[in-house]
Amino acid sequence: MKKASKVAFIAKPLAVAAVLACASAAAQAQTNVTIYGRIDAGINYQSNQAGANGTRGSKWGVDGNEWGTSMFGFKGNEDLGGGLKALFTLESGFDASNGQVNGGSGLWTRRSFVGLSGAAGTIKMGKDLALQSDPIWALDPTGQQALSTATLVKQRNWPQTNNMVSYETPNFGGFTATVMHGFGEAAGSFTKGTGTTNTNNGSRDGISLAYVQSNYELRAIYDVQRDTNGTFDDLYNNSKELTLGGTLTIDKLKLFAGYENLRAPAALAGNPDRANHYWLGANYQITPALTLIGAAYHVNVNAGVGSANLFVVGGNYSLSKRTLLYATVGTVRNGANSDFAVEYGTGGIKGQNQNAFYTGISHSF
Repeated sequence: MKKASKVAFIAKPLAVAAVLACASAAAQAQTNVTIYGRIDAGINYQSNQAGANGTRGSKWGVDGNEWGTSMFGFKGNEDLGGGLKALFTLESGFDASNGQVNGGSGLWTRRSFVGLSGAAGTIKMGKDLALQSDPIWALDPTGQQALSTATLVKQRNWPQTNNMVSYETPNFGGFTATVMHGFGEAAGSFTKGTGTTNTNNGSRDGISLAYVQSNYELRAIYDVQRDTNGTFDDLYNNSKELTLGGTLTIDKLKLFAGYENLRAPAALAGNPDRANHYWLGANYQITPALTLIGAAYHVNVNAGVGSANLFVVGGNYSLSKRTLLYATVGTVRNGANSDFAVEYGTGGIKGQNQNAFYTGISHSF
């Protein structure tokens, strides 16, 4: 074999190896993507439900999202070097009982954001759950089931935020702070007599403070949601919300306590503009697989609406790290002029009590 031929013979496999090495390095530099989700469905019973033509009766059914929201999503990150990462999340909620998406017809109804994370903290832009959603979940004895902190405030603490930008600080010995602004994205309106332009129409702002240690946590959340005129005119939709609470873990027992205040200073005369919501609860781990839950919630609303109480007991049994069985029972006791539904949302009847029971399966992947 000639010398040139020998060189070419050796060079070719080396070139192939170099190309493969470069391709491998490029693949490692690409975004790491995780597909995740949860499917929750079970049998649900509710008493004293309003029917057609003024009738009332009990309702049985198979429902999703009783123990937790069914969801499907993608999340990923890319290491940019120097401790900086790019990140994204795309997440949609759905009802496993009928396959329909939650919260509208959009593709990503819960989260669709992109951001950067590094030593200076994390910034995200896009759509996300509202600032208080995840912290309230941590303060709720039931983990925000259908019977939860959302029930007696008609889901005020359970929304999403569109057109948002948020920033979370690094963790300083257990302390973190998060701020979020949701742009209303409405053209500024001229305010009579002031000569100013209101750019807050439909916008949302919030700040969340958390101090989390191995056996306790303390949280404070302040959130404001404005209407299309930039004011606070609806207690359960466009209002100011302050939440304070904490948890304490003592061996197998975890205690919960919380307080939530709602204010809507621009509410129409005769409509409620203030509410005070309190709760206490506990989780007790009987075995590594079985956890018992107990909680009591109370709300006082002004403008003659009065008070209501919600009492909940239940249990979770983990068949594995991803699959659990659950059963929960609760009752809402309305005052003469209050109309809270036993489960989150609408459907309550003024002055009437309701009971609920649901049991099912939740599987995460």
